[in-house]
Amino acid sequence: MSWKPSEDVERDKERAAEYEKLYSGFIFHGPLTVELRTGIIIAARFADKLRRAAFAAFSKIIPEDVILRDIAELNKTVYDEMIKRNIDKLALVRISVVVSYDQKANRLNFSNLRIERLYTEDEVSKIVNEKCGELERKIEKIRSIIGSI
Repeated sequence: MSWKPSEDVERDKERAAEYEKLYSGFIFHGPLTVELRTGIIIAARFADKLRRAAFAAFSKIIPEDVILRDIAELNKTVYDEMIKRNIDKLALVRISVVVSYDQKANRLNFSNLRIERLYTEDEVSKIVNEKCGELERKIEKIRSIIGSI
């Protein structure tokens, strides 16, 4: 199976049309400013979701090559941030970013990038149990120090 960017772009344009009708993956903040949102997804799917939301929001007013170029830069930034935070590709995340179009520079500008890592109940229980175990060991150590005084 080969990967062809043109096929992905065509697929994303078709899905963007569906998104406009079914799901609001963006909120307008002004005439050329929107907030793109992925909803809750596995981390490995963020690039497709951001690209589709950008197409849905901007495809009628911004050239396709500008959207592709600038969203690719955003995707690199998001990927680097997820690696820095040690977010696994199967982890649940929700990403939002405010995007504005600068007509003079012919580029998209991004601000207020938020990457939220969501945890399942099992993951939360595991983390809480680990932290409680650490605290219990520290309390016992403190008690033994106090007892020896």
